[in-house]
Amino acid sequence: MDERTFRAVVASVLVGAFALAVIVAVAVLLPRSPVPTPTAAVTTSLPPLPTPSIAPTRIPGPELRASVIGVGQIPRGGTSGNTLVLAFLEVGVDAIPSAAGSFRVTLTDGAGNGSTVGFVGTPSVQAPGSLGATVARLGPNALLVSIRGSDPNNVELLSIRGLGIGASATAALGALRIHLDRFSGSLVTGAEGSSLSPGTVVGGP
Repeated sequence: MDERTFRAVVASVLVGAFALAVIVAVAVLLPRSPVPTPTAAVTTSLPPLPTPSIAPTRIPGPELRASVIGVGQIPRGGTSGNTLVLAFLEVGVDAIPSAAGSFRVTLTDGAGNGSTVGFVGTPSVQAPGSLGATVARLGPNALLVSIRGSDPNNVELLSIRGLGIGASATAALGALRIHLDRFSGSLVTGAEGSSLSPGTVVGGP
């Protein structure tokens, strides 16, 4: 091999080696594309939402609780003392709307007859001024109780005093009855204890 051929072979080898070195360097130096790391899917389980509840509707009930201090025994053809007390207590704060209302009080004998018995005396009202309460006679055995308003912050008590009861000679023997009815206006839902016994008719001497 002459000198010229030898130099050509050496040059060819050097060029090939240089090219290989460049390829290796480029392969090493070029940034690699990141391989995505598989991630586990996370499922969040939320608690079930509560079912909306409908607020209960308040069912109106009696606004007053009625009670009586009776007159004891009344002989046929006689009259009791004026010791009768009819009391009407508001069942709770703000039970009575602040508006006008009224109801009737009716007295009967044990047979349900109102013509044989009656109230005697002059009725008077004891009640807080917020009620503006009044009482009026509708007849010998009937009263009308009225109010003009109420106090929404306090339980109120209304009482009727100054009355007695008279019984005719034909009044039925036994327990008398007081009935509360014709509730209207702010007192339209009535009273607990709408039938009371204020005394008893007994036989004469």
